Amino acid sequence: MKIIKNNWWYSILIILLIIWFLLFLWVWIFNLILNDLKDNKAMWDYVKAYAWAESAAELALLKIKKNWYGYYDKIDHDKSNRSILLSDNPLNISNFNSKKDVYFSYDIWSKVNTYDWTLNSLEYDIIPMFYVDDNWEHKVSSINFSVVSWNQSDFAWNVIWKDSWMSWIWNSTYWSKKTVNTGGFVFIKEDINVFLSSSDSNYFVLFNSWNSGVIKYTVKSTNPLEFFSKPRTTIITSAQVWNYKQNLSVDFDNTDFLNILKYSIYSN
Repeated sequence: MKIIKNNWWYSILIILLIIWFLLFLWVWIFNLILNDLKDNKAMWDYVKAYAWAESAAELALLKIKKNWYGYYDKIDHDKSNRSILLSDNPLNISNFNSKKDVYFSYDIWSKVNTYDWTLNSLEYDIIPMFYVDDNWEHKVSSINFSVVSWNQSDFAWNVIWKDSWMSWIWNSTYWSKKTVNTGGFVFIKEDINVFLSSSDSNYFVLFNSWNSGVIKYTVKSTNPLEFFSKPRTTIITSAQVWNYKQNLSVDFDNTDFLNILKYSIYSN
């Protein structure tokens, strides 16, 4: 008698192996697609954050242009009515979606109460002795000015205000105030801090005509609560979409913008 073996369990095993392989293949493909979608989303958020950080820098520069070169402003890096201005829902913060909307910040590092710098040969600096925020000017009424290394005959500095200015008189211990009127120039001996206190929107102009050396100087506000604008300003901007954040640093030179004032340096 012939015995027929029952091999049905082999078939079940093969079917299970095929199902497992197909399931593994499907999970693997699905995982590839999911990771690709995540990468695309991350790349888009990355690019979007960078674009908004650049937009924040442009906005800061626009505000500086509108409110004078001494403008100081800061938007904190949190979700507020100011920081979502460039987002998809700028008018209603309650509709802000942190997973797709952007919030940004910027800090205009323009005001200081102490400034140290080195002037190379034939270079000049123009320092606004004030800063502006919310369309209001805050001036410095008193300063301490010191020069670390210099050649006296080749270093000129003036304080400019509208139709009058002050120049340092060489080989003396005082400043000379000069005023333009219909009769020409009027020269008056006056303390620089009296001049600063009695006038607004003053500019400190320094020039190194020394052909063979550098000049190091320090300008410091006497009152630590009074600030003036740096001749070179840095804007730090940031934008964030979900977990992706971009930071940018933009530098600009107030001296270049105000370079017409360099012609106000006069010989004594």
